[in-house]
Amino acid sequence: MTWSARTRYRFGDIDDAGIAYYPKLLHYFHCAFEDWWGDALQHPYARLLHDDKLGFPAVKLEAEFFSPVRYGDEPRVHLGILRLGTGSVEFAFWMTKDGSDKPLCRARVLTATVDMGTKQKRALPEVWRQRFQPFVMREEDFPRGR
Repeated sequence: MTWSARTRYRFGDIDDAGIAYYPKLLHYFHCAFEDWWGDALQHPYARLLHDDKLGFPAVKLEAEFFSPVRYGDEPRVHLGILRLGTGSVEFAFWMTKDGSDKPLCRARVLTATVDMGTKQKRALPEVWRQRFQPFVMREEDFPRGR
């Protein structure tokens, strides 16, 4: 199972070439990550960071861009989990539009599991390992653009 949400590209998200400024694509992947916590897991990310003292900072990022996102586009951002480690999680993100399964762009983001009080790596709590399990996807199901 994966999770998805629609996003809207606004005037300030577009560069002079008339397409999405690439850091904004990554920004919207992170927005989807934050929304996933509240919408799919019913545990807002701010609560996780501030009350539970658990964070998931990115330690490695790989992105591919296949087709432009333009002003006014409303792509769907998808999130899945490629790997659950003992102290890390690898997330998969991709965007699609107009009912197509073909991705506009995609990224894999490896995160560490960190204690927000000490900023030190910690084990992924079992409660989150269990809650993440339905979102784990196979590598071959991570959409390719070309």
